[in-house]
Amino acid sequence: MKKFIIISALVFVTLPSITALANDFYLPFNGISYFFKASSNGKAVSLIFEDLNGEEIYFRISDKEGNIYHEKTIISTGKVKEDINLKSLPVGKFYFQMSFEDKVMTREFFVTPSKTAIMMNYTLTSQQEKFEVAVKDEDLYLMLNTKIKGFVKLKLKDEYGETIYSDKFLAGAKKYTKYELKDFPAGVYIIELELDNKKYIDSFSVI
Repeated sequence: MKKFIIISALVFVTLPSITALANDFYLPFNGISYFFKASSNGKAVSLIFEDLNGEEIYFRISDKEGNIYHEKTIISTGKVKEDINLKSLPVGKFYFQMSFEDKVMTREFFVTPSKTAIMMNYTLTSQQEKFEVAVKDEDLYLMLNTKIKGFVKLKLKDEYGETIYSDKFLAGAKKYTKYELKDFPAGVYIIELELDNKKYIDSFSVI
């Protein structure tokens, strides 16, 4: 039986109750940290940004036809919190896109008839550093350009923090790696990618 991989930016979704849970994981990007948190009923999300120093952050929610339902640009310092209500969205598939510095994060999510948002595929891309990490369908992908230097560390952990996979290698050559997730037991998993002294942490659920 084919398993479903549900991606959450710090949002854990379980079925059939479709209850969203959140853990306090922060993602540092050149000094910027953000925290994406879903409400317990899956009908809203909160974005918390810390360590801002005048950088511009843009995010929006759109459907597959390109219609924009919510968008905002933030230019601030210190800590900023944004609450986004998803209850007004119609049933269907949507995209959450966020850009900051040279990075673009895209998430797919689906709004059910009960107005619950289920987070799906996820991609984080860096234009300057030339890397991409993504979870698509039943696989985790890591793509590195020759511009990436130094050691690269990749870890997969379970919801209890136990490391179930770890890889460390010296960058310098173009690398494309695919990790299959279809045989993972049901549960919550955490991805940690560390390169150039920066760490990118995300999570997904296998159901």
